[in-house]
Amino acid sequence: MSIDPERGGSDMGIPPVVSADLAGWVWQVEDDSIVWADRRFDICGYRPSVIAPTMQALLARVHERDREALRTVLLRAGEEYDEFTCRFRYWLPDGQQRCLLLKRLFLSQPVDEPERVVGTIHDITDHIDTGRALQESTARFAQFSNASSDVLWIRNAETLDLEYLSHAFERLYGSECGAMLAHPTLESWLSHILPEDQHKVHDALKRVRMGQRMVIEYRILRGDGAIRWMRNTKFPLLDPEGHVVRIGGIGHDCTEEKEAAGRAQVLMAELQHRTRNLMAVIRAVADRTLSECESIDQFRDAYGNRIEAIARVQSLLSSLDDGGKVAFDKLLHQELQAHGAERGCVVLDGPTGVGLRSTTLQTFSLALHELATNAAKYGALGSDTGKLTVRWHVHRWEDGTPALKMTWSEEFYGEVEPHPERKGSYGRELIERALPYQLKARTSYELTSKGVECVVEVPLPKTSAIPSA
Repeated sequence: MSIDPERGGSDMGIPPVVSADLAGWVWQVEDDSIVWADRRFDICGYRPSVIAPTMQALLARVHERDREALRTVLLRAGEEYDEFTCRFRYWLPDGQQRCLLLKRLFLSQPVDEPERVVGTIHDITDHIDTGRALQESTARFAQFSNASSDVLWIRNAETLDLEYLSHAFERLYGSECGAMLAHPTLESWLSHILPEDQHKVHDALKRVRMGQRMVIEYRILRGDGAIRWMRNTKFPLLDPEGHVVRIGGIGHDCTEEKEAAGRAQVLMAELQHRTRNLMAVIRAVADRTLSECESIDQFRDAYGNRIEAIARVQSLLSSLDDGGKVAFDKLLHQELQAHGAERGCVVLDGPTGVGLRSTTLQTFSLALHELATNAAKYGALGSDTGKLTVRWHVHRWEDGTPALKMTWSEEFYGEVEPHPERKGSYGRELIERALPYQLKARTSYELTSKGVECVVEVPLPKTSAIPSA
């Protein structure tokens, strides 16, 4: 048999071929031999001088899972006249695996000649790899977009219609993806955005069309009526010539971040306010202490004790969670403990956990400090026969304002002449003048033969509950 490699065929009817990944073949069914042009043997990885080109040799190199299917097709090709194809994996001599497509074009059986089958064999590996790569790439993108907590979208740069929308849209916007993609216009998208923020979207899209990258924040109205803040990053998608053909975007729900930033600003303002107040209190305490003392040593002791009282309050404030309140009983226990008050001579009676306004703490704690200090020096806490009773409860004033009412009562067994220094003390001035002025408190302070009788009513936050009796 002669084969003309330039024509790509033979006198046996091999189909002419041109492509390097396509070869014509003729299978002699009787002796199992295969004939094709020499340059087409490269598809199967061997030369005619190395291995005899037979169908069995071809089958021996077919992947074991595809071998039976190919054998079945070949048997049918030798018996029937219909066209058959079979795709199979094939091992090259160097260990590479290729994907081939065997195709029977026709069955030829001239008179007095053996039966033969004429067909082609195609190397479709590159096509399979490209399709698989595209499929895998598409699957990876879908997996990423569906797992993302942010909404991903793509628009046509000319019409601004949506071309892609990830599933996160349903969770963030409270509407169905299908409904949005069924009406993919910009106007449909804008219907979810508050009217006063829609101009931000128009301006951003205009800039992205010009090749800029934009980040904007706007409010949306969810399907359930909730208003949320969205941070949207928009960026241009270019064709090979550098023209903007699509607009990509990533939408992130930043509501919690915006609220946290707002709380941080409030806390910073509160911190600055407290710092100014604290400095004013320290200065006032220093001035008053200096006016009371006759020596530096006396000033050092008195001023140091008062600064420690202020520091204890700051420690309580710094340990609070966001929005927390310092409980009155904790403040009272801390002050009495600092003065070494024994439980045996102290009676405490009142509910726990009554939260005080942070703005009242500094002045109120100083008043408690002065009461405890004077009681330790001249009153019930400084005598073996003394007794201190502190009772408190929560009630409402006539206008409905909740208030904490504390009664501080010192008592001696037997009459004691009130100490003259308690009549005009700094503590009394705090209670009778500073608390009513700064805290809108109601107070009374009385020195009796039994000791000090002091009542302080401090307004509480309006949300404070009134404990049941």
